[in-house]
Amino acid sequence: MGDVLLGRPTSAATLGAVRGRIRPFVVIVALMVAGLPLALGGCYSSRGFIPADSGPGVSPPTDITEDGGSDDPPRTSPPSTPPPPTRPLPPSTQLDLLFLIDNSNSMTEEQESLSEQLPRLIQVLASGDADGDGVQDFPTVESLHVGVVTTDMGTGGFPVPTCNEPNRGDDGELRSIGNSGLPVCPRSFPAPFLSYRPAGPLSPAEFAANVSCISVVGTGGCGFEQPLEAVLKALTFSTTGPTGAFDGDFLWGTTGHADGANGGFSRPTADLAIVMLTDEEDCSVLDPELFNVRSPVYREDLNLRCFAHPETLHPVSRYVDGLLAGRDPRRVHFQLIAGVPTDAVGGTYAEILAHPAMHQVVDPVMEGRLQPSCNVPGRGLAFAPTRLVEVARGLDREGAAVSIQSICQADLTPAIDAFIAMIR
Repeated sequence: MGDVLLGRPTSAATLGAVRGRIRPFVVIVALMVAGLPLALGGCYSSRGFIPADSGPGVSPPTDITEDGGSDDPPRTSPPSTPPPPTRPLPPSTQLDLLFLIDNSNSMTEEQESLSEQLPRLIQVLASGDADGDGVQDFPTVESLHVGVVTTDMGTGGFPVPTCNEPNRGDDGELRSIGNSGLPVCPRSFPAPFLSYRPAGPLSPAEFAANVSCISVVGTGGCGFEQPLEAVLKALTFSTTGPTGAFDGDFLWGTTGHADGANGGFSRPTADLAIVMLTDEEDCSVLDPELFNVRSPVYREDLNLRCFAHPETLHPVSRYVDGLLAGRDPRRVHFQLIAGVPTDAVGGTYAEILAHPAMHQVVDPVMEGRLQPSCNVPGRGLAFAPTRLVEVARGLDREGAAVSIQSICQADLTPAIDAFIAMIR
């Protein structure tokens, strides 16, 4: 939940100095767009471990399981029987990059940290120059779409503190509003997403500035974050039929926005990269009664209901099935930057979920909230994102490229460093 509900601090000191040591991650060690250059080359194995360059003399770990995090015993040597050949992907130089950004009132510093990294990220995608030496290291992105959605999906119509729009919130619609707190930002943009082409009117630096304008989303959003539902609704077409645990329906029988409010963003020929930035657990609710302050059914403290009643939330399989519906999993890239403890980054999914700080328990010190998974001085608290990690594991098992990072770092430089190291 947001800070008003939880009583967390809403300000932080100046960000700490940049540090750059890169640790090996799970499966794909990069900000989610890192999978793009591999797809550009034709094909890749999303289940193989590709290490980040941690510096001279650092070897990749030998205890990474084949699917990046199952409970199977670690494999330290190649299988005796080679896997069947994978059908090559047609080359693509298109990327649809969707940022899901938590806009609750604890996210000021984290949004700023992401904004600071965007110029370098856009420059690398636009130039193909991974290390800034003027030499192209991989094919450039010839067509880039960038969109931003928030975690605010309302509270099913029930009035709740910190939730200004209780019906649907921002509803998974792409933002076209510039941040009024940044003097260089226009009030709005003509389309719900931003587009870049090398031969277009904007330089990479100018395009990155526009992306920063829409990515600093503010902190006035609902304290009940629903990042999974927001991303799914943003990317789902109204004609999407049943796919596993996903039937294409949303709250009150509404449909997805991919061919409506967000029309044109998601392209069948493009790679899709999703970057989630949140310091909370997902509360994508199936039964909105959970948010009824006077509910005769759910009587717990409002802040603890998502934790106390997991049966009222959509199953994580809904998001694995829904995000892959109609897409080749090898063209889907999922980056999670959330409250995973920093010393858990690089482990298997089982190791991450088993980390003591990832155990969701009521905080014995402060009633009405869960125990934080990390607490960074001057930056604030974050909470264990177990549902988000489970979705990452499910996507990975289906063949998508997955990267897990921690929001509990001094800044987000390691995520971009890992991306650059991987594409090199």
